[in-house]
Amino acid sequence: MDPRDGGDRQRLLIVEDEQPLAQAMARTLRSRGFEADIALSGAEARQRFGAVDYALVLMDIRLPDESGYGLLGELNKKVPQPAVVMISGVDDPELGRAAVDHGAYGYYVKPVGATELYLASVNALRRRSLELEYRANLERLESMVAERADQMARAAALQAGMLPVSPLRGQGFEIAAHFTPAREISGDFYDWNQPDQRYIVITLGDVMGKGLPAAIMMATVRAALRGASRHEDMEEGVYLAAKVMATALEVNHAYVTLFHAIYDSETGDLRYIDAGHGWTRLLRGATAQEMLTERSAPIGIFPDSKFTVGSAHLNRGDTLVVFSDGLIDLRPDLATKDVPLPYDARHAADIQDLVDILAQGAESRELTDDVTVLALRRL
Repeated sequence: MDPRDGGDRQRLLIVEDEQPLAQAMARTLRSRGFEADIALSGAEARQRFGAVDYALVLMDIRLPDESGYGLLGELNKKVPQPAVVMISGVDDPELGRAAVDHGAYGYYVKPVGATELYLASVNALRRRSLELEYRANLERLESMVAERADQMARAAALQAGMLPVSPLRGQGFEIAAHFTPAREISGDFYDWNQPDQRYIVITLGDVMGKGLPAAIMMATVRAALRGASRHEDMEEGVYLAAKVMATALEVNHAYVTLFHAIYDSETGDLRYIDAGHGWTRLLRGATAQEMLTERSAPIGIFPDSKFTVGSAHLNRGDTLVVFSDGLIDLRPDLATKDVPLPYDARHAADIQDLVDILAQGAESRELTDDVTVLALRRL
């Protein structure tokens, strides 16, 4: 059996106050390829520990100047930590157990035969080698996890930075949103932009799936819709955006539900496309609510989908509320479409309060899906 480890001869230290015994042990191990040093006391052992990183220490428990247990504790703190085998003239199971409990690789009673000594040394070194390999692999894994966590945190910050700042108050309207991702990064998104001072384009989308693939497709959807936001024909604009996303959605076997609308802040008229989304409420003041009825298929389900344009009118004080299906997991009552939104949300004076009340609890719970709420109110 070869005591070499990684091509280097293993260096060990024998800490034994009986010099003839220590020399006999050293001869035995040197004859089998080890490099063996001797220390006859705890003080001498400490000097050698400071100068050499030993792979293995064979140590008597009773030394002339101290107990081997004290040295064992110090050796356990060294990096890299040597393997330590305790050797004693006392055949006491409790001492042996205490040695192992304190980190020794084994406990042997004198006299130790040549074969037993050799095998004890080889087995201790093999175990140490495996432990060092395990620790190195664990450190690499922890480093990879930390690096991935850092990358995901950067991606989450980048994604959050893409979302418009909420709330926004414009000429005759105000708009607000709440967004809580189920993971670091999300497949949900909301967006708004103003092609000019009169019109505002609002969007809430939900990409099927979670994690990085959904987030990448979310960014693609958002960019494509922004690129088509000035298109006079809303249906054609969404169709062009769907065409841009078609390949990515097909490759990932995914689809996107979408609510996309253009609001005329002068007249209160709203034109919208609901592509498989459905989670909308039109609040008439604080007491009544209506549903938006026009619906089309989600983007990516059918290659030649037609997107129907619906229309609605907001009177002063009316509020359009759109949310993702993650809110249904949080508030199952909202799955029934004719159930009114909660009283405190409908009577919220501030539109940001409205969306935050609807999403209440999202940030303190472990979510299975992203929670996104968007609201537009005519002033």
